[in-house]
Amino acid sequence: MNVQSRPLGLDWFASALNGKDSHNVSSGLTQLVEQEESRLMFARALKGALANPIPHAPDRIALLHDDIRTLEKTLRLRLSMLPLDRPQAWFRTSPPMDKSPIASTSWHDPIFLAFEESHAHTVKKVLPELWAAKYIASSDYDPGFSLWGRLLKMNLKLHQLNHLPPPFTDIALEDMPDAIPDELLTPALSQYGAQLAARVKACQKDLEACYGYLWSRSESFLVALHVQHIARLSRSGFAGGAVAGGRKLSPLEDALKFMNFSRLPNIDDLRTRYRTLAQTMHPDLGGNEERFKLLSVHYQALLKQLQRF
Repeated sequence: MNVQSRPLGLDWFASALNGKDSHNVSSGLTQLVEQEESRLMFARALKGALANPIPHAPDRIALLHDDIRTLEKTLRLRLSMLPLDRPQAWFRTSPPMDKSPIASTSWHDPIFLAFEESHAHTVKKVLPELWAAKYIASSDYDPGFSLWGRLLKMNLKLHQLNHLPPPFTDIALEDMPDAIPDELLTPALSQYGAQLAARVKACQKDLEACYGYLWSRSESFLVALHVQHIARLSRSGFAGGAVAGGRKLSPLEDALKFMNFSRLPNIDDLRTRYRTLAQTMHPDLGGNEERFKLLSVHYQALLKQLQRF
């Protein structure tokens, strides 16, 4: 296209003239330079946030979304197979590729890095705080190379990816195109910004689903582990000095002790133990009526706790 046939709207230099005399365009040129520099800075910020250093490779949103989908697939398969009453299964990696279908999920990290049973209550408190604050670890617990660690790192990465680098840190991809300054906005950028926002929100939705599923199962496991710890201390008559000093057992601890469990059982074991004890405590079979009533109360308390899982 020659100069004479170029559409006026594509003549970027025309704004510098803007009807001014050709001998007095200093202010127009200054404004033009500032506009072009601002556009260039925005383009560089957008590239810095999204571009993959490998030519022609998917951008960072696409790569992160792939990782999120892999994590979701891994969690769905792994967590469906983990029993609450076998803590060791939560702290070990998945079996080798040739011995388990879990290998197809790509990641074999344990759900948790190992921690003391007595630390279960702290871990239960810390994990939601790390998620909400976009942190990957704290002084109380470091998930490290575990599936929880992967989830928290993705959460931080998505948060960082969602915000452009300086000087556009106040612009979030999820708020595009509305967050783009008017002086930078063009029809093409508006359309592209809307696409970016939709993709980031899709990542957020899928990652939140991963967190919801992992947290719901982990919370049940951590509660069971904590109850198991308390029950073990109760049976030994020691809980950091509190039981030995006369601390009254909680209803759950009392129920475990009454039914002679050292840890929270599964439902089948609970029902079997109840039937066994009922045969010796039922008044019609020579048992004590008050103890039989207590048995029913404790059985219902434990059953209700297990049904929460």
